[in-house]
Amino acid sequence: MGRLHPEAIDGIVPHLPVLGPTRHVHLADAGGGGRPLNPQPIPPGAAELRLAVAATVNAVANAAITARLSDGDVGRILTEVGDDWCGTPHGRIPWPKHWPFPWPPGEPYPIDWTYATPAVQAQAALTFQAYAGGIADEELGAAFGGLAERLADAALQGTGTG
Repeated sequence: MGRLHPEAIDGIVPHLPVLGPTRHVHLADAGGGGRPLNPQPIPPGAAELRLAVAATVNAVANAAITARLSDGDVGRILTEVGDDWCGTPHGRIPWPKHWPFPWPPGEPYPIDWTYATPAVQAQAALTFQAYAGGIADEELGAAFGGLAERLADAALQGTGTG
């Protein structure tokens, strides 16, 4: 099956080169065979936004872990990200201001932002809670758990403020 349709193996063993935080290209498409690559940027949709949220949460968690290891202020990092994701958004969809937005600036939103806001907050909450439950450092785990709870509350309110 994998020889006939290499993309079928991607779900088991991903082997996609990363072109950016949310852009991927399949090796079969990049090698000249198959359909030609589209030179136009593909606007992000719900799937790309989901990937961007996961990548941003991972980057925030890595920044917090690095700060913890270098005696930095983990609380400040997570509080600021929480303020950006739960407070008054800089755009229609809340996003941490120190991380790149998942859509090009000035472009129309490819998905309905009223549904995207609580979805972004809920996914971020679940991912931070996974970090909280999987880390041995109890203080850092509690900080991740606190941010996860704050994000979940904001998602349940559905207003984008928390």
